[in-house]
Amino acid sequence: MKRKWLQILLAVSMAASLLVGCGSSGTTNSTDTKSDVSDNAEESDVTDSAEAVSSNATAKAGVIWYNFADTFISNARQCLNNVAAADGAISVTDADSQNDISTQDNNLNNFFTQNPDYLVLNNINTAATSEIVNQCKEKGIVTIFANTTSPSEEDFANYEDLWYVSSASTRSGENMGNAIVDYFNSNDGWDRNGNGKVDFILLQGMQTFSDTINRSSYSLAAIEGAGYELGTCIGGDDVSGVKGGDSINGVICDFSRSEAQENVEALLANYGEDIDCILADNDDEALGAIAALQAHGYLTDDSNHIPVVGVDATAAGCEAIKNGTLLETSLNNPVKLAKSIYKLMSLLANNEEVTTDSIGIDGVTVDGHSVIIDYISITADNLDDATYDITDTGLVY
Repeated sequence: MKRKWLQILLAVSMAASLLVGCGSSGTTNSTDTKSDVSDNAEESDVTDSAEAVSSNATAKAGVIWYNFADTFISNARQCLNNVAAADGAISVTDADSQNDISTQDNNLNNFFTQNPDYLVLNNINTAATSEIVNQCKEKGIVTIFANTTSPSEEDFANYEDLWYVSSASTRSGENMGNAIVDYFNSNDGWDRNGNGKVDFILLQGMQTFSDTINRSSYSLAAIEGAGYELGTCIGGDDVSGVKGGDSINGVICDFSRSEAQENVEALLANYGEDIDCILADNDDEALGAIAALQAHGYLTDDSNHIPVVGVDATAAGCEAIKNGTLLETSLNNPVKLAKSIYKLMSLLANNEEVTTDSIGIDGVTVDGHSVIIDYISITADNLDDATYDITDTGLVY
């Protein structure tokens, strides 16, 4: 496949920063930075990405992200657009569902009328997964569910052009729990109210999202597996004997920093001396919790330190690790997600077999029609491992 060097220069020049991640000082990723979105969802539900469109493209892809304002999604989106513009073989038009199911439905309907070759869906309507798959099958569109709950085995059996690209959320949950265990093992004063149990706040993303379920359950299972007894799930439902994959009710924050901060501030008023740790489903939620803790005088020294863990290894999350307010995060690499999505479409466009070798990205494995990206646990000891470059457009062919 020919490279378009002028497009490469264009994609690189448009990027706001060279590096995003723990090793990129001077880079900021904030969920306070919103995309320009019209108040009328029907008029704004499909957003053209000119930088990702090539007049020489031989295939078209429609990409629906759940929320452009999400830090991780913003990075993955920008990288995918950069790769598409640089390669030039597949044009990409993307849309923002604004974390709203009805807006996602509008986006889907608009793309169905455009009849793209590929539809990439960062799905938030888990209950409608099979219905969406059937709609795509009727339209004959190659469908890729990305960074979301996987379609069922029945869905894959029903449609041969259905694919799944996502990270191994079970690993991120294990990383969270193991980091808390390591902290408890090395800090005798972890039990702040002296009841011999782990009393915790569990900040969750979307309730039915597989990453939410796995990060919650696998983190708590790791803590119990290390011999610690779970106590009160502050703000949620108490649990014990947790197994990976169990659905647990914590505090729903929809991956939002502001919602996490508001919820933790409210809980601190009544449970401030009982909280042994805070487990957050992403770095934005973790940063919201940290802001609430700091506003109430916590995290100033060992006597009032409460360990907080997150997921994604965003630049802001890694800064928090550097300053000692965030204990651990897991690298959910947006560059690998974006490249895996594009490389999958490219292989399919060229009628090539999709395998771990043909994808050709370190830490990415292929199992049937599932392309799985591994997580890396990030602490103060290995911050450099979380560096990634969203302007990197290189693909191995």
